[in-house]
Amino acid sequence: MKNHLEKSAGVSLIIGSIFMIITMALHPVGGSIEQLIRISTLAIATHTIAIISVPFSLFGFWGLTRRLGTDKALSMAAFITAGIGLGAAILAAAVNGLALPFFIQGYENADAQTHKLIDIVLSYNFSLNHAFDYILIGGICEAFLLWSIVMIKTGTFPKWIAYLGILIGMGYLLMLILGFVLVDLHGFRVFIFGIVIWIIVVGFYLRKAKP
Repeated sequence: MKNHLEKSAGVSLIIGSIFMIITMALHPVGGSIEQLIRISTLAIATHTIAIISVPFSLFGFWGLTRRLGTDKALSMAAFITAGIGLGAAILAAAVNGLALPFFIQGYENADAQTHKLIDIVLSYNFSLNHAFDYILIGGICEAFLLWSIVMIKTGTFPKWIAYLGILIGMGYLLMLILGFVLVDLHGFRVFIFGIVIWIIVVGFYLRKAKP
């Protein structure tokens, strides 16, 4: 039964990763109020896909945690940290991909004065979205590092997967420290496509029966 759950979790990780790739591939580029109105339907669709990916990823991460051992503090800490990051991802998608399009559609014919007020709201919205993105990036990177340490200690996964997880986790954290912007569309795509590589690899290994 445990092996069946972990295999299902591996499949879930792969499905969640595919949804993330689709989201970032189709994610529209924002801009003026008029541009935001034009892309509102696509924005809602892509962010809905992103939200759908979260339960698959969370279940997959739980399967990974079970494989590594729920009795290990670092493994459970990684799962909790990843859960916080995924929670922030839902909030970011809801704010930027649902609330914003719903809000902006009512101001298609707004006058210049109203546009100025809307610009203030949009500025705050983007700042809030970036805050959630930073929480997601930090949470996922920390989780990767903790899970990778447990992998090395237990030998449950090939060590190269653990070293790749450390490289990705440390790499993105170092990029943030050095001032690289990972919360704009281009930077966030780099982040998502990077973590998806590790998640898919882990998903495939989870599908294998536990030794």
